[in-house]
Amino acid sequence: MGHGAEGPPATSGRRTRSSVSHPLDGRPIDLSYQLTAMITVAAIARIRRVGVSGGIDMDRAFNAPRTGLRRLRSTFFAIGLAAGIGGLMHSASAETRAKPFDAWPKSDVMKTMSLAEAKAIVAARTGPQTEWKGPTSGPQAATDAVTVVYVSADQSYVSFVNWGRGVTEAAEALGWKAVTLNGKGTVTGTLAAMQQAVAMKPAAIVTSADASALQGPIKQAVDAGIPVIGIHSAAFPGPDPESNLYMNIGSDPVEIGAAQAAYVIAKSEGKARLLHFLDNSFAIARLKAQAATEPVKNCEGCKFLEMINIPIADQTKRIPSVISGVIANYGDDWWGTTCCDNFYPYIASALRASGVSPSKVRLVGADGPPSAYDMIRKGEYEVATVPEPSTLFGYQAIDSVVRAMAGQEPAKFVQPVYLVTRENVDKEGGDKNEFIPSNGFACHYMNVWRGKKNAC
Repeated sequence: MGHGAEGPPATSGRRTRSSVSHPLDGRPIDLSYQLTAMITVAAIARIRRVGVSGGIDMDRAFNAPRTGLRRLRSTFFAIGLAAGIGGLMHSASAETRAKPFDAWPKSDVMKTMSLAEAKAIVAARTGPQTEWKGPTSGPQAATDAVTVVYVSADQSYVSFVNWGRGVTEAAEALGWKAVTLNGKGTVTGTLAAMQQAVAMKPAAIVTSADASALQGPIKQAVDAGIPVIGIHSAAFPGPDPESNLYMNIGSDPVEIGAAQAAYVIAKSEGKARLLHFLDNSFAIARLKAQAATEPVKNCEGCKFLEMINIPIADQTKRIPSVISGVIANYGDDWWGTTCCDNFYPYIASALRASGVSPSKVRLVGADGPPSAYDMIRKGEYEVATVPEPSTLFGYQAIDSVVRAMAGQEPAKFVQPVYLVTRENVDKEGGDKNEFIPSNGFACHYMNVWRGKKNAC
C-alpha cells in the first residue's frame, strides 16, 4: 500500500482455530474437528468393507489375502491419523496473546566513565555488526492468510518509513499482507489511523506513534485480541503493560546516551565542554539526556555547560537565537549531544551564519537520518551519530507478531547500539544512509519462522 492508503477491510489474521463460517447461520465451523470426522468416516467405511455386518470379523480379516490385510492395517493407520491430525491442529491453533507480558528490567545510567572505559566503548560501538544476537528458535509463522497493519506516525519522517518498509518486507516474505496507514504527523491524524486499523481487525497492529496518546484504540485492539507492537512507542524496549503494548521495539536509550558520552570523553581526551539539546516533553529524550550527560558531569577534566530544551515544533524559529546566545556565553569551542539528529541541520546553519568553524564545534547525534550521514561525511559539524536500525526493527516487529499469535512472549532481544563516524560512515548500511546491520537478520528470522537451518 502507498503511504496513507486506507486499504480494503482486512479479514482477521488472528488464529484461534482453523475455521470457516457456517453457510446458513454464520457460526464458525472448526475445521480440525471436521477433518477428523471426515478421516474417521472414511476409516469406518473401510472397516465395513473388510468386516461383516454387525462388526469386524477378525478371523476373516487376518486370514484374508494379503491385499485385505494391507487394507486392514491401513484402516487402523487411518484411525490413528485422524486422531493425530485432530490433536495436531488443535495444538497448532493456539490463542493469540494480545495482553502484554511483564516489563523487562531497565538499564541503569552509567554515572561515571574513565577515559579508558570511554575509549573501549567507542572501539566496541564503531566495530562491525556481524554477530547475530537475536533469536535462533521460536514458533513457526502461520502459512495461512494474515494481515498486519502498520500505523506510521508520519510518513514524511524517514525513520518511520524505513521501519514500515521492514514490516512490509518481512510480512511479504511470509506470504502475509501488510497495510500502511499514515498519521501525517498529527495526534488527530494518528488517532484516526489507529482507529481505522482496529476496525480492519488485522492479526496485529504495528505503530511508530507515541502509545500514550493512543490508549483508546490500543485498549480496544487488545480487548479484541489484536496485539499492538510499538516501534519507539515508549521509552524502553520490551513489553509495556502500562501502554498496553505487547512489545515496544527500540534500541536501549541508556546505551545510546552512554555511547554518545563515551565518544565525547574519548575524542576530547577527557577535556570536553558539553551542551545537550533536547525536547524534554519526550520521556525517551529525557532518559537519553541523563545517560549522555552524567558521565561528562562526573568527568574530572570535562565541563558540562547547559541542558537546552527546544520543542521540536519550535526548532526553526528558536535555534538561531539560541545558538547566538550559546556563542555569547560559552564561545565557539564546545561539544554538543542530542536526543535526536533533527536538531543539527538547524544548529549547523546557525553556526555557519555566525562564522563558527566546523573544527571548533563537534556534534554527536542520535537516530541517524540521512542528514546525519551527509553531515558526518562532509565534516559539517556533526562528527558522530548513534543510528537506530532501519528495516531490522520491522523484522523484529513481525517476529513479535508471530510469537503473539502463538501465545508466547516476545524474544528478549535488543540490537546493540552502533556509532557512525567519518571512518565507518559508509559501512553497515551507511552507503544507503541508514543503519542495516550486517548480521544477516532477515535470514535468521526466516529460519525461525519457517523452521529452517539455512546458512546466514
